[in-house]
Amino acid sequence: MAFTGIEWVTFSIDERVSIDFPMKPKQSESSGNPVWIADANSDSRCMAMVIDFKNFGMDSVQLAAEMGKPEFYDDFKKGVLGQIEGSSIISEKITTTLGYKTFEYIISMGKKDTSSLNIMYNRNVFSGAKLYAINFFEKNGKPQEQIRNQYFRSIKIK
Repeated sequence: MAFTGIEWVTFSIDERVSIDFPMKPKQSESSGNPVWIADANSDSRCMAMVIDFKNFGMDSVQLAAEMGKPEFYDDFKKGVLGQIEGSSIISEKITTTLGYKTFEYIISMGKKDTSSLNIMYNRNVFSGAKLYAINFFEKNGKPQEQIRNQYFRSIKIK
């Protein structure tokens, strides 16, 4: 699909979830979790990570029970912010993505210059015992709304 000069590539990040990236993503890992990254242009980056809570001894029933506790949301948010020194929440909401509970954050990553990727749009989709962290990064003062929307709209869950 041609969009803003980008040939989007559908990529499966596991057996149930696929997402369109602006080019074939590079795969790596972070803390043992698979991560995929692709730059849309010099002002934006797409990133997806899968965290399987079974690796922490939790199945889908246990995760659902934890998510039902009022402190889960705040603890989760603190965990996200704690990984990015100097970060702060611009906005947040609990919503759904294709019927799955989702925590959405817009985060300032603490850099003030316009040459760094400083704004993170973070969508955390919970399905079964897995968390799909779908992130879009852009530079201060250089919003990439069209690309960002295309990326987030492309999430498919079987």
